[in-house]
Amino acid sequence: MFSAVHSDRSGRIVLAADYVAAMSDGVSDLALAHAIPLPDGTDLVALQARDGIGLDRSGRPRPLGGGRLAVGAILPLGYLRTGLPAYAEDPGAAPLAPRAYTAVGADANGELVVSGAVIEPAARADAADLQTKLNAALREHPSNRLVKQLARCAKEYRCRAAANAFFRAQDCALPVAAASNERPPGFVALRDEGDASPTEPAAFHPTAAEIADVAVAHLDGGGRLVAFGRACEGEPLLDTRLVEAAVGAIRKRTARGTVHLETNGSLPLALRRSCDAGLDSVTFRIGSARSETYDALHRPDGYRFTDVRASIAEAISRKVAVAVALLMLPGLTDREVELDAIVALAGELPNGSALLLRGLAADPQRVLRLLRATDAPLGMERALERLRADASHLRIAALPNPTVQV
Repeated sequence: MFSAVHSDRSGRIVLAADYVAAMSDGVSDLALAHAIPLPDGTDLVALQARDGIGLDRSGRPRPLGGGRLAVGAILPLGYLRTGLPAYAEDPGAAPLAPRAYTAVGADANGELVVSGAVIEPAARADAADLQTKLNAALREHPSNRLVKQLARCAKEYRCRAAANAFFRAQDCALPVAAASNERPPGFVALRDEGDASPTEPAAFHPTAAEIADVAVAHLDGGGRLVAFGRACEGEPLLDTRLVEAAVGAIRKRTARGTVHLETNGSLPLALRRSCDAGLDSVTFRIGSARSETYDALHRPDGYRFTDVRASIAEAISRKVAVAVALLMLPGLTDREVELDAIVALAGELPNGSALLLRGLAADPQRVLRLLRATDAPLGMERALERLRADASHLRIAALPNPTVQV
């Protein structure tokens, strides 16, 4: 049995030993029964205007008291949250900043625990010499604006996909200042929580030559993958001529590594052109495999979920490696109707494709009220069990590759 914790107004984490730690499954507040020790790299966040909830001695959920704010944990890459923070919300409060909040408690020794599961822990590297790496790259490419942008993202925003460019390790982001054709509600962010915090769109459009210089240096220097559409990007396929030209330029200069695209899959013909130019792999990012839920979360502008399905079919027909990044939310993803749709989509993917499990960055209760689901959630542990059983031909993972983190 775990004890409740809360934050005071100064941000200090306080143990409430007279209450049992609670979590929300999206419908009810219940005891935090299954938890793991707080992983290294976890961020703890006080949820403003939301009083923490614990269970009293009779097992009933109770507010911990005025000024005792709920606490949410933001898990690092490689972990999947299984429960939401339990809190009482002020009806007039502003929405929470969209992040993947996880329930927190404390064990018998007062050590913090979280409602989460280990999927695929990210490899971590000492980034103490990041500045040395940045300086060397800037000297080598003094006029390349993309190098300068990646240096800023790595140093100021701790973006691991940007930092990887300077370590010549694992995956490297290739931002192209893409516009967006999704208009999600303000309390939803359709991005990878672990890539960059905060995110900031690139302020310029690099040339195909600038992109190729960065990508070739990364791949020839030992990096495994270069990726369009990561972190702060919009939809790179909206600038398909640039992506197509950059992919072609990269592949003319090196056959090493993987040229990757992360997309919402809104433009099947643009994806075909990029595949034909030499793209090696594609990840499709979705908040749901049901069109009704997808439309409510993504609010697509100029495309429909049928276009996403057509893009997935296009990638499969072009024989590129395919992954689906599923943005998961307890109380939503673990409903039977949602799982049925995910399993059906998974059944269309070739053997060896990947299902990448990520947290949906959102104000969770606002999302659940927006969708007004009627069926009861099964629980994230059961959802994960079903995905592993019914999509056993896929690689269930959290990451496309191991990563360097800063």
